[in-house]
Amino acid sequence: MTRKTKKTSDKAAPAVQLTAKDKKTLGSIQGLADEVVQSADRGRAPHVEIPSRSLTNVRFNQSKRIIEMGSGTNRRELFNLNQAKSYMQTLLVGSGAKQLIDQDKEASRR
Repeated sequence: MTRKTKKTSDKAAPAVQLTAKDKKTLGSIQGLADEVVQSADRGRAPHVEIPSRSLTNVRFNQSKRIIEMGSGTNRRELFNLNQAKSYMQTLLVGSGAKQLIDQDKEASRR
């Protein structure tokens, strides 16, 4: 019994038009990945610094009438057993975001 395979065309996928926001996001993702690689190349434990999502790291901007995040960060390390899962999840979300941008797709808000 033979299996039918899906034929693919030899044409390349059309180039995606990136917005300024997409370019900024891709730059941030690339920077994050570069930091992880450089840290590993130097023989240090890879880590990422992410903004702290806590009440101590927010402030109310009265002129704009919105709540803004402060500059506080949390450090997630790969070789810390308590942080390894969240470290990997952070990198997976970055990878997923890059794939969505490359495919010119958007994630739902849910």
